Amino acid sequence: MSGRITLGEIFREEFRDVISLARQAPRVSIPLAGSSLPWAILAGLGAGFFIAAPVRVLASLLYSVPRTTELQPPTVPELGTIAATACAFAVAWRAGGWLAAEGYLAFVAFERVLTIPRLIATCTDPRLAGVGSPFADRCTLGGQLIALWPVATGGVLAFVIARALSRSGGSTNGTLEAAGGLVFAQALWSPLTDFVLVRTSSSAPDVTGFTVFNLGSALTAGIVAGLLLARRSRWAWRGFAAIAAVVLIQFVWFSLRTLLASLAYGADFYQIGGVAGLLGFGAPLLMLAAAAVVLATSRRQIAAVHA
Repeated sequence: MSGRITLGEIFREEFRDVISLARQAPRVSIPLAGSSLPWAILAGLGAGFFIAAPVRVLASLLYSVPRTTELQPPTVPELGTIAATACAFAVAWRAGGWLAAEGYLAFVAFERVLTIPRLIATCTDPRLAGVGSPFADRCTLGGQLIALWPVATGGVLAFVIARALSRSGGSTNGTLEAAGGLVFAQALWSPLTDFVLVRTSSSAPDVTGFTVFNLGSALTAGIVAGLLLARRSRWAWRGFAAIAAVVLIQFVWFSLRTLLASLAYGADFYQIGGVAGLLGFGAPLLMLAAAAVVLATSRRQIAAVHA
């Protein structure tokens, strides 16, 4: 008998009461295809992609109302992280079992590891010397552990969300997997930000480098999403429309609104980064265009093979 303790057993032991409460809740069946480990992890990432954007937009709308209390609720990014983690963990778990859930958490840990060089550069930046919270707290181990509370909260909520998911007779979760591939491709580009965004105190921001990074990340993510939609989704163009809706919601509400606000407050062409800055704002549109072209091309190739 193996003495290995899995992450699933640890979670079941630590959150036994939460699991018991979730089992007593009414069950709403949302079908989800069972899949192998890599596809289940991608499906989880895709579920987080689809839920995070609406939550962030809704939270930013609510936070625009003046506060009448000193209570500090979670920030917009924290709420997005909670929702994305809860849905991603639950979907990966239902689609591929506990190993897929562990794989999703491994991806989260991988993302954190990739941010270490940037964190070190930020904490050693002389411009931030003497600056108090939140910068000082982020430079300690305790501060980094506390910053993980949205992930932990989402992991607990996943037990409740998983009750609404059931195995279907389908063979793939194509749209979720394509969205997950998009997220994964962008994550692999994140180490390049250390060469683009992290600079010494005497350096000015490299707008051109930042734009190249954004466009490269968007192009890669679009190609991956288009390929997965073509090969894994039964309703590929519907899946593309769903992904495009999420991308455009974020683009219009955050990126485009910021650009228009800058122009309204008197920012000139060079203050927004010139040509490079404008191209950088269009990275999400490039991603959708790349996905559409790859999807259309791949579908024609697949149709020709089966003809």
